[in-house]
Amino acid sequence: MEFGKRGTPTGVHRPMARTPGRKMTVREQRTAARLYTEQDSEYPSALQMYDRPPHCDVSLQDFEDMAVERLKVLRTFEKHNMGGNTKFSSEWSDKIKDDLDKHNLSEYYDLANTLGVQQKAKHIENRKRDHISHFILRLAYCRSDELRRWYVTHETDLFRFRWRMLFKDNAHLLNQFMSACKLVYEPISQEEKESLGEDLINGTNRGISAHKVNDDDFYKVPWLEAMDLVRARRVLVRGGYAFIPREELISLVVGVFRQQLSHNLVLTCRALPVLEEDRRLVSLLQNMDKRYTGEDFGSNKSGDRVTPEQVANMADTHFPMCMQSLHSTLTGQHHLKYKARIQYGLFLKGIGMTLEDSIRFWRTELTKRGEVDVDKFEKEYAYGIRYNYGKEGKKKNWQPWDCMRIIMENVGAGESHGCPFRHHEGKILRKELEKGIKPAELDAIMKKVNEGHFQVACGMHFSAMHARDLTTGVTNHPNQWYLESRNMLGNNQSDGLHGGNKIKTTHVSVYNKNSQTGSSQQSQAEAAAETKEAFMDELMDDSELLSALDSVPVGKK
Repeated sequence: MEFGKRGTPTGVHRPMARTPGRKMTVREQRTAARLYTEQDSEYPSALQMYDRPPHCDVSLQDFEDMAVERLKVLRTFEKHNMGGNTKFSSEWSDKIKDDLDKHNLSEYYDLANTLGVQQKAKHIENRKRDHISHFILRLAYCRSDELRRWYVTHETDLFRFRWRMLFKDNAHLLNQFMSACKLVYEPISQEEKESLGEDLINGTNRGISAHKVNDDDFYKVPWLEAMDLVRARRVLVRGGYAFIPREELISLVVGVFRQQLSHNLVLTCRALPVLEEDRRLVSLLQNMDKRYTGEDFGSNKSGDRVTPEQVANMADTHFPMCMQSLHSTLTGQHHLKYKARIQYGLFLKGIGMTLEDSIRFWRTELTKRGEVDVDKFEKEYAYGIRYNYGKEGKKKNWQPWDCMRIIMENVGAGESHGCPFRHHEGKILRKELEKGIKPAELDAIMKKVNEGHFQVACGMHFSAMHARDLTTGVTNHPNQWYLESRNMLGNNQSDGLHGGNKIKTTHVSVYNKNSQTGSSQQSQAEAAAETKEAFMDELMDDSELLSALDSVPVGKK
């Protein structure tokens, strides 16, 4: 994407501005359809391999909006991959669809008509946003191996999800997609199918009947292009070729998709210096992977007022470890350094402590230390508290720190802010966690800490304390931890502070993640099929597999 003097990609003039939440008029829809048709339709297929960058004008505001939207979509997949449902199962797909609908992101899967042949202007616009947002995040996630691997993994999940939704009831679109992407996979002849006989039936490892074999198409490809299927023993291999049924074709296409995307991300990284001329884009792209896209905790979501007198009783049960540690340090030493005061003060603001109560809380604690009297507190500390509440300085409604911000903080000697799961020594952390937790649960938490999965460990700490999982599985925000804790105890122990409604939260960036799968209540046949799908996904995340695919020519004309 080339950027002009005003920071917008040069090329075809954008036909209309899209205001979030505003529907296009009929006239605008017709105009969009006509203009996109006249421009030789860059988006003919409902499913994209993204082999051609977009050529259109995009304002800086739309540039950022589309990037954040797609980031929310990919993080939705990340959340549900750790949510306990088997990956690619029907339950997994349904929950992702519901989540995208809830957050008004259905346009990222609603890309084709289910009826009719004429594409609606809405679908053309959706494809355009999908296409542009993909390339924007390429710029943001090409800078390191870790970012590239995260991006490839979740873009591949999105690709598979769309494949299932589009081609399950619209098989005719498959040929359109294969033609648009110039993928050449020719089915074998009936004579060759008959010559393979029962070997073809047994090789599929699906127990299909001879009648099904006769009706289904099989594709003959070099076995290296179907390495994941061969490893799982799901296809027949004969003479250096794998014979793949039509329903397994997605494995071949996904292999090509991953290979091309991995290769193109490396090329994009090499081209990044071109963007250094525009600092606006550089700063936006450099911080995109750390951007918080979850719930806004800048205001008191519970609606309740938390007074200084309540804090001590709530800290041990309702505060996450990071805030428990800060509260313990404050009450023990009657002092916190600057960043610790910001981290803890914004958390208290988010859970419902007013400015007046906050000043009273900090004045009471800090003046217990002989070095600070009321006058010194007013001169050195009161301004910072009012600043957090937007009453001084920029007068901005500052947000409580999210988990990614806390984890990525640099914590020096004598400082107490940050994340205990990352910044505390193992022995100290284990001692802090011992209260109210069984030894087996403590060992499991420490294992995740040692593996670098700090947010997962914090989520396990919540489960151990409350005998119930967080709605997101892992902790994304300290205020989320607090709200879900108060909500659950309100149900079970008649706390009565937040009623019985479940706190709705949104998953965000995870510092060091680990895919988790769970078992679902299904028939043995369905469970076996889903286990294979999960195994296939693990294989496809294998760097050895990716390097092998890179050495195989892509099945294109």
